[in-house]
Amino acid sequence: METKLSVVVFVATLVATLFVSYLGRLHEASKGRGSLAKQGLSWWLVGLSAGATANSGFVVTAAVGLGYRYGARWLLLPLGWLVGDIVFWLFFPHRINRLGAEVEARTLTDVLVCGTQGRPRLIIQKTVGLISLICLGGYVSAQWLSGQKFLSGAFGFGHEFSLFVFAAVIIVYSGLGGFRGSVYTDTFQAIIRIVGTTIAIVVVGLTASRNSASFWDNIKSAGPDFLHLIPTDGAIVAVVSCVGFAAASIGFGLGQPQMITRYLAGASPQETRSAWWVYILFVQVTWIAMTCFGIALRGVMPSLEDPEMGLSVFHRSTTGPIITGIIAADIFATIAATSNGILVAMAQSLVVDLCSLRNSKSRWHGDLLIPVLVIGISTMTLSLFLHGSVKDLALSSVGIMGAGLAPAMMIQVLGWRRTSQSLLATIFAGFLTAAIWMQVGYNSIINEAAPGMLVGLIVNIFVVTLFSSERKSQGVSLCQPHVVEE
Repeated sequence: METKLSVVVFVATLVATLFVSYLGRLHEASKGRGSLAKQGLSWWLVGLSAGATANSGFVVTAAVGLGYRYGARWLLLPLGWLVGDIVFWLFFPHRINRLGAEVEARTLTDVLVCGTQGRPRLIIQKTVGLISLICLGGYVSAQWLSGQKFLSGAFGFGHEFSLFVFAAVIIVYSGLGGFRGSVYTDTFQAIIRIVGTTIAIVVVGLTASRNSASFWDNIKSAGPDFLHLIPTDGAIVAVVSCVGFAAASIGFGLGQPQMITRYLAGASPQETRSAWWVYILFVQVTWIAMTCFGIALRGVMPSLEDPEMGLSVFHRSTTGPIITGIIAADIFATIAATSNGILVAMAQSLVVDLCSLRNSKSRWHGDLLIPVLVIGISTMTLSLFLHGSVKDLALSSVGIMGAGLAPAMMIQVLGWRRTSQSLLATIFAGFLTAAIWMQVGYNSIINEAAPGMLVGLIVNIFVVTLFSSERKSQGVSLCQPHVVEE
């Protein structure tokens, strides 16, 4: 009976999500075709939808598992990410919004290719579209694995069945709602995430306080450095890792299509910039809270076989059916928000960038059902054959894509000197550098986004010097730096 009640609570949130997605489709229709700037999102829709999309299954699975296994040192990841977020929001979202409105951008690629000409423009468009599909395919596959862990832990379903049910629900409402439906459901799911996070921290704290002696014994048995933010034998490595995480954060903001589309859809540069505190507060509080939950869970349940399933397993065995249902809805919302945003971004890239239907009469914004179905089923099938943790899949996908696309986006948005050839070289250099960095294993010290972005920016300077005469013949680029009035 208790299990049935928790399922009822969970299913009710799914029904609400489908309704919100359909509402987004109706509002999408009223906006008509055109650039994302016509969506006119308010600051709170930009902030919450971007925050929910950024959160991902990493937060409710991998962050919990890392806190459980390694302790407080993994708080350095969100703290390093915070530094990068501050830099990113200080310089980029409002400029992305202004530039996107000027060039009538429909995807991230439209921003990257503005001011380029001829064959290099086409190559950049197709390359970025292909990179988006490959890297985001790995990222969304990590979300399917998170969903599989969630349903298995929360309701005891089989692994394959859990994967199918979780993916199928998200694929359906992603195709139904289109871009605006994605924004609306992300915002709705962000609210659920706030409620679920609060409940989880309160409940694990109360459980630990009732058995304080055994709790602290379990924490001590985890090792002398378990509660140390900076390990006694690895201070330098910790600082270097923070720098890498900060670079990954900037790369994430500039190189992820599902994030860029939120900034492009803001009502104005000022409205977009105003979303910064909503985004940062949401991401940091929920991420740090889940890492702390994992640390506390080590003292409450010290023998978990798979700590990444800790959030759902803990509530399933500890709390009543209503709270279990709410937590199940929270975990689903967190993973689904990212999966939904990625699927829609991949569908947009497939239709607009790779298939070149940007001038088609079809309502590409709202009619993404078929592309979403194809991409969703493909990535769901791929996840059946993937091996590794959610952490490894998510961070590698984010790092490689950020290394490849973020330097070129930075150059375009800030209006730095560039040519068509230099932008293309920058993308390839950043991508290859990150891939090599991972292959040799240096990403265990510093995230691959940092060297990839650095090499990409250096390559741009070098190639611009070689092709300076071409730049003069092309005249002034359409993409100029902009400053938002305070």
